[in-house]
Amino acid sequence: MFDIPSFRLGKIFGIPFEVNLSWVVIFALVSLTLSTSYYPAIPGAAGAPAWLLGTLGIVTALLFFASILAHELCHALVTKLEGGNVAKITLFIFGGVAQIEEEPRSPGRELLMAASGPLMSLLIAGSCFLAYTLMLAASPWWLTAPLAYLASINLFIGVFNLLPGFPLDGGRVLRSILWAITGDILKATRWAARSGQVIGWGLVALALWGVLYLHDPNAIWFGLLGWFIAWLAGAAYRQQEVQTRLAGLTVERIMTWHPEYVDGELSVEALVQDHLLGRQHSRYPVIYQGAIIGLVSLGDVKTIARPDWPYVKVADITDKDLANLSIDASTPVQSTLGRLAGDKPGALMVVREGHLAGIITRSDVLDVLNRSPLG
Repeated sequence: MFDIPSFRLGKIFGIPFEVNLSWVVIFALVSLTLSTSYYPAIPGAAGAPAWLLGTLGIVTALLFFASILAHELCHALVTKLEGGNVAKITLFIFGGVAQIEEEPRSPGRELLMAASGPLMSLLIAGSCFLAYTLMLAASPWWLTAPLAYLASINLFIGVFNLLPGFPLDGGRVLRSILWAITGDILKATRWAARSGQVIGWGLVALALWGVLYLHDPNAIWFGLLGWFIAWLAGAAYRQQEVQTRLAGLTVERIMTWHPEYVDGELSVEALVQDHLLGRQHSRYPVIYQGAIIGLVSLGDVKTIARPDWPYVKVADITDKDLANLSIDASTPVQSTLGRLAGDKPGALMVVREGHLAGIITRSDVLDVLNRSPLG
């Protein structure tokens, strides 16, 4: 998250599973806290060797994050069963997230998806507590203490996630109920997001009180978590506003028909002089031998040394990845957002039977989004 890289560990039920580098920080802190504070305070652990405490800390931290993964996996599996797509699951510093590619299509589906994660956490908590109770009398402390920790931490996760503030699972439950009552997903998201912001800033205030009056530095984590929840709540509402505004729009409704293009036989010199300098466009579709072959941009020109411009054809520097640079005219505009964002080319060609029909750019989408605010 926040542009911190992640690395993929594999797939679970066909869903990619990643670990963000920020996760390493919280994993190390949880392991260290368990090894140096939690386990040494357990009755019967006095005099336990450091290697045992360290091993217990690492193993318990791994089980803790495995339970978070199970929580997110429930969200993902319910989404897939309901016909949705899940891009990946990522563990990061504040827990985990299942990246769902589209919002639920009905309040009922959202309710099922949202409730499944906390229910899994509560199920894990109950199972660990039952095992702890059954093993307490006859098992050593190093077997029962991890069970007690996992029971309590999963109970906390389950209950905390049920708080009625977006984007927490409880906030999604609240949104599904409001959505069902009002029939307006944007209005339901606004109310649930505001509730999430109240919860988030409330945690920040609680953290400040803990640090200033209780002198507890650990309260800082609640402040960071609260800020993160409040930030996500606002971002979630803005995202929903975008989706609502673009709902029902297809590419052909906003694309430019019969756009300007350049011939692949042109030299790079001619491309720059006749099409890029003093013109409003920084990229052009390229036609070569009667067919569309790709897109050329100012960035492609910069890969060629200036003295070589007269001798290099445009076709030689064109990005020919048509699978990523072209799109069907009937595609929902929402589906273009990820392909036009960030450092992407910023334009997609509409190609029909090998011929250029139109082009949609990042500016076309922004023009739609910059219209009068939704009510």
